[in-house]
Amino acid sequence: MLDGLVLQAGHQTAGRGRLDRRWDAPPGVNLLFSVLLHLGWPAERLSLTTSCLAVSLVEVLDPLVGSSQVPAIKWPNDVVLVDRKTGRPAGKLAGILAELVGGRSGSGPAVVVGMGVNVGWPGPCDEAPPGAVSLAGFGLTIDPADLLVHVLETFEGRISDMDGPDGLARLREAHLASSATVGRTVRAEGLGEDVVGTAVDVGLDGALVVEMADGSTVEVLAADVVHLQVD
Repeated sequence: MLDGLVLQAGHQTAGRGRLDRRWDAPPGVNLLFSVLLHLGWPAERLSLTTSCLAVSLVEVLDPLVGSSQVPAIKWPNDVVLVDRKTGRPAGKLAGILAELVGGRSGSGPAVVVGMGVNVGWPGPCDEAPPGAVSLAGFGLTIDPADLLVHVLETFEGRISDMDGPDGLARLREAHLASSATVGRTVRAEGLGEDVVGTAVDVGLDGALVVEMADGSTVEVLAADVVHLQVD
């Protein structure tokens, strides 16, 4: 798979997300996996594996979820279910984390990209992290192992497409088409000073473009992004 190694976990007790947040899951109910990739890309492009994996999950789930919900990407690294009528996120379905690691001698850095997808947990009566939803909670029954196969196949296609002459543009277009963030009023945190404005675009490098109140734009490459409720 992608000149790398795929590791699937049956459960996790100390899962780690952005900013070292814990993300746990009981045995046998969710999809938890990591992929080691030796891509030969410049180091600054490797963060786009997050977008590739998020787009892949959305493409796999879109024909499967119910008519009232649609999977979408919350920048930078979450997949959420969104109410099809209102466009409001119903909750977080998956999280992705990519980290640079030492690559083969002379080949530059490699990347490990991991994903956790809430397939069967949390259920309606489960105690779960705030805002978490699962496929089972919306009536979708799927085997995590089957979902892994479909996601990896789609992910492999996305990664391969990135080496084409318009690969970056196609990934950007796919991300925009599935974005739950673009068009929303957001607050980007962790930049020294919070950036508040309207998310208007995603750049070829994966940056979130935020338009400020004065019409200027700021490109955010790494931050925690909060969707703000506007009256």
